Amino acid sequence: MKTYLVILLAFVQFGTACATGKRFIKPNDEKIIISGAWFLDKSDERVVINRFDKKTLNNKATYMNKLNANTQTGVTISVYTNSEQVTFEFEKRSDAKIRGCSLGVFKDGKLFKEFKLLKDKWDPVVVTNPDGNKWAKWEVVMPPFYGLNFTGIEIDKGSDYKKPPENKKKVYVAIGNSITHGTGQRGSYQSYPFLLAQSKGWQLYNLATGGSKISWPVAKMIKDKKIDVITVLWGYNDWNAGFMDDGRLQANYKKLLELLVKHHPDTKIYCILPTATKREKPRKGNSTIGQVRQAEKAVVEDLQKNGNKNLYLIKGYEISGVNDLKDLVHFSTEGAAGFADRLEKMIE
Repeated sequence: MKTYLVILLAFVQFGTACATGKRFIKPNDEKIIISGAWFLDKSDERVVINRFDKKTLNNKATYMNKLNANTQTGVTISVYTNSEQVTFEFEKRSDAKIRGCSLGVFKDGKLFKEFKLLKDKWDPVVVTNPDGNKWAKWEVVMPPFYGLNFTGIEIDKGSDYKKPPENKKKVYVAIGNSITHGTGQRGSYQSYPFLLAQSKGWQLYNLATGGSKISWPVAKMIKDKKIDVITVLWGYNDWNAGFMDDGRLQANYKKLLELLVKHHPDTKIYCILPTATKREKPRKGNSTIGQVRQAEKAVVEDLQKNGNKNLYLIKGYEISGVNDLKDLVHFSTEGAAGFADRLEKMIE
């Protein structure tokens, strides 16, 4: 039996709405904006939100845990309404990671309320406008490690809703592993890519996946997308798995960047060398994290020499430190905020 995030089940939504004087909005309504994911499977019952397509996830060169990849870090769901009370409805994804974390609801661009999601216990995502029936933009920022399907919105009967007013934003794609995915922070709205995008006024597409290694098929997946800025922070897990010693790290990193610059010649691509870590030795192999940084640096500099003027190098270990960490390698909430702030000053 499927477990639902809110009390209302799909097959009783209509009856419940009538009984409580509420108005139900289907998840595929064109006035609801879902941002931060390109691969949406929409129906009247649910919207399955995918950050990756199946072809990419099934590619043997994609080193990703599918359960982690099927979560929706950084994805937002927005509605503009004069309803005093708004309920966002979800159901668990059976093919995604379920780990205790948080979902954030923003009101007119500012964090309004945080909802904690436990493995088998949660609260309905219900917000009440302190300004009564004044029009407001409500925006759910999806959790980092809790896969959900979106099943609709409930508003007060007699209230109305519109497509949220939005300015055209530059598109920012963040590529990487768990550090970029948001491990170490409760909600994805606390991750460094989200904070960076928020400070710059960019639209975030977070394509990072916890536990992943450098996967060049991601570059092929987004080859036809209009993107203004890309950051790449990958390599730690490759190093831990011994990929540095056998040359796979260098080869995969080079192919990833070659594809990115080929398909996005006018996009600013920032290559962030592995950030601070307390780990001194990898689980496999004999290389050091310093050697990983040097290897990635050499790849970037070689591509720069070939005329790639929009490819930039950022020494992640120089703008992060062990005081930013929650564990061996992941940022704490404060550490992620500090890293985002330092990164913001280096990225145009």
